[in-house]
Amino acid sequence: MQRAFVLSVDVHRMADRHQPAIARLSPGMRNQLLRAVNSIALNLAEGAGHQSPGKTATFCAIAIGSCNEVELQLRLARALGAIPSEYDPLIDEVIEVRKMTYGFRKRVLSAQDTAALPPPEPPDFSPRER
Repeated sequence: MQRAFVLSVDVHRMADRHQPAIARLSPGMRNQLLRAVNSIALNLAEGAGHQSPGKTATFCAIAIGSCNEVELQLRLARALGAIPSEYDPLIDEVIEVRKMTYGFRKRVLSAQDTAALPPPEPPDFSPRER
């Protein structure tokens, strides 16, 4: 969650610095990029606050979708010259946050599956009747 927060701050700073170029590329792109990058950290935070593993996994899935959106927006802005190559590490960071979120979601779902199983029966070593 901390890396997602830092990513959001970094993307905000980049978008403010290059706002005119991004606006020329697409008038709504900056706002959409900022909404999507905020969604990553916000959904991770909200998901972490749930007791239900299923709900936590759902919020992780939403954060993963937002990572996909942010990555594509950054790649598009980069390919069309709205942002310089110095921001390529932001794309790498989005990918890392997405990988971490996938891992967290997998762990949450695995814990949910384990919790759904009944506890194992203790072995019965008593003599049996024939």
